[in-house]
Amino acid sequence: MQCPCGSGRPYDRCCGVYLSGDALPPTAEALMRSRYTAYARADIGYIEATLASDRRGAFDAAAAKGWATRATWLGLRIVSTARGQAGDADGVVNFVATYREGGKTVEHHEVSQFRRDGDGAWRFVEGETRAVVGEPKRAAATAKVGRNDPCPCGSGKKFKFCCGR
Repeated sequence: MQCPCGSGRPYDRCCGVYLSGDALPPTAEALMRSRYTAYARADIGYIEATLASDRRGAFDAAAAKGWATRATWLGLRIVSTARGQAGDADGVVNFVATYREGGKTVEHHEVSQFRRDGDGAWRFVEGETRAVVGEPKRAAATAKVGRNDPCPCGSGKKFKFCCGR
């Protein structure tokens, strides 16, 4: 099974090792991708565990679980990163997560702040969000999509493994 984070790698060799607790994400981006995957799999325990300790008190696990299970997760696109590498103490990940909920397609655009805790693990601190609700972008009627092109639905999968089936 391909990882929901859009890396193109199998789940068990990508975010699966982080969600299972077998490894820690080495970068802020890897943590961001694993958190997206956790939402797609409704693994709210992982979401809570990867919050900075000073942010856990305000976390509403029931609301997060409800959102994660109501949404159909369509894809993740990393827009940019700043710092957040193995030798850094903090990092920023700018991303767009696309999902469908209540018949609407939502592009959740967020700029997230991450930092390392005392144990060296990356943690989510906060994010500035903007959600754009609308209809999914569709390819122009004259544009042809190749089998190995990204699917125009925004899932992050190749066309042949998504809408081209």
